[in-house]
Amino acid sequence: MDELSVPSKGPLSTVIICPHCEKPALQAVRGEATIRDEYQDPFLLGYTYIMLQCAECQEVSLQIKVDEVISDPGYEVPKFVYPARRQLSNAVPEPLRREFDEARSCFDNKTYTAAVVMVRRTLEGICKDNSVNEKVLAKSIEKMVADGLIDRTLAEWADGLRVLGNQGAHFTGTQVSREDANDALAFVEALLDQIYVLGRRFNEFKKRRATKAEPSS
Repeated sequence: MDELSVPSKGPLSTVIICPHCEKPALQAVRGEATIRDEYQDPFLLGYTYIMLQCAECQEVSLQIKVDEVISDPGYEVPKFVYPARRQLSNAVPEPLRREFDEARSCFDNKTYTAAVVMVRRTLEGICKDNSVNEKVLAKSIEKMVADGLIDRTLAEWADGLRVLGNQGAHFTGTQVSREDANDALAFVEALLDQIYVLGRRFNEFKKRRATKAEPSS
């Protein structure tokens, strides 16, 4: 049975990072819709969709919260389903997608130090997946440049991720900021796209063009 209502219990507003303007702002709860389907899965109570409106930018977003029998109702963290988050291409190997998704989950849960550590792990995974196995990550990044996998600009990004990941992995007394963690996610996503999507697509493009006869002048 579906239920649609304005929440009758719990807070009518909450402060979170808006997925539109990316600012910590008051989000007014405009309504909820709960779907119950306990007959399909005995461990699943249902799904609750929550519509929010940002007080900062006035944009509307939609969250989903999964209610399970074995979970603490107060612990489950709702996830945004609108605006939709861009998904990595299936051309990116599944182990690397998994590492990246874990980094993004850490970011969503505001554990920014853990997020940059997972970004560094993703970077290490990129090197190993491309048979670059130098003893230190900095040397592996240089080897990827030498092998033509990335250019100097991407190498500079990768080295920045390495340094930030080192900061996260070792106790320094300095907290990793949300802005740095967000940039780290964006940069490693660009690396994955460059190597596994655009780079390979361009190589296929060159091969396809090479098989075609040159037009006569």
